[in-house]
Amino acid sequence: MSSISKDDKRTWENYITNLNNVRINFQINKKSHTLRSKYIKSRKTLSPSHFKQIKQGKLEPDGFIDLHGYRLHAAKITLQKYILNAYEKNIRNILIITGKGHNNNGLLKKEVPLWLNEKTLIKFLVNFETATKRLGGEGAILVRIKNKHKHKHRFI
Repeated sequence: MSSISKDDKRTWENYITNLNNVRINFQINKKSHTLRSKYIKSRKTLSPSHFKQIKQGKLEPDGFIDLHGYRLHAAKITLQKYILNAYEKNIRNILIITGKGHNNNGLLKKEVPLWLNEKTLIKFLVNFETATKRLGGEGAILVRIKNKHKHKHRFI
């Protein structure tokens, strides 16, 4: 087993110390928020057609997260927190911006779909797919999150 350098150890300790300072903010679009309110009043949940309307450009996602500039490990942790927070707040449709990367070979572009398929996250998702060109195309992923109120058992 090899030891790490003092500089790497200091970097790791700084990372661990600041891990709890990661903040996740949701930006709710007024247009989709109004739609949410209408469905809540009628005691219905957002239908799959809401996802379809987002893809068609008629509505905006309920929230988004931009992972540009994140290193892989930090991006994964931030994404997991974001999705869990969205699930808890019953935010159903989010956009994950990964970017395309150099020559369309970005690491985040390749890794994020793998992370979404992992056991820790897949249980919170209905589906996900590459976003439409208007929403970022190959550099973004549109995600539909399960309805918190339809599940009798909590995941966490």
